[in-house]
Amino acid sequence: MDLPDKNNDIYFKGLIAMMEHLSEPWGIKDLHSRHIYMNQAAYLYTNTPLDFDIEGKRDDEFPAHWAELSSEFIEHDKRTEESQDRVTVIETHYWYGKEFLMPYISEKLPIFNDKKELIGVMWNAKPLNSLSPLKYINQQKPSVLTTEINNTTFTRSELDVIFLMLQRRSVKEIAKIYNISTKTIENRIYTIYQKSDVHTQQQFEEFCKVAHLDNYIPDRLVAKGIQFI
Repeated sequence: MDLPDKNNDIYFKGLIAMMEHLSEPWGIKDLHSRHIYMNQAAYLYTNTPLDFDIEGKRDDEFPAHWAELSSEFIEHDKRTEESQDRVTVIETHYWYGKEFLMPYISEKLPIFNDKKELIGVMWNAKPLNSLSPLKYINQQKPSVLTTEINNTTFTRSELDVIFLMLQRRSVKEIAKIYNISTKTIENRIYTIYQKSDVHTQQQFEEFCKVAHLDNYIPDRLVAKGIQFI
């Protein structure tokens, strides 16, 4: 098997030393979407047996239910390699071997050597929660995200924007996600503020707390699979 160039081992070893003691799941893959390393948190996250040797394995070779999404994980790898930049997704599956779907934010970043050559991809995952600025200021714990909401005020598209606003996404970022103009998003946010009868971000966050919108997540984001954002 053609494994990564031994000359690049020093770069991988440095990353592995950093990831080894991190509490969040982290891993490294080569340019053929084969796993090189996962820390213990990543083993737990993926519900991979600790005695399973991941080196050289592709996603579809893992003894785990999420292996059914291997083609989507490989697409995530390819987009990271092609853009040579960070690519973020929401990946939803039965993480940690749980019996219910859990949405997680997963980022993949390119790895370069000192010649600025792309040599691999590293990934991490963290919970997608409702840690809005308001909850942080009030020192509240993130609440469990829900797709169920009793709402007659906002349209589906407005609720999607509200979710992203509470995740502190900028107008430019939201526009990029929906592939529409920033002006359209600005108009949508203006309408949301009008319906909420607020004028500032702080007032809007207070409104969302009272209306229980701060723990809402669009149902399109919690279907099993990968959502590029």
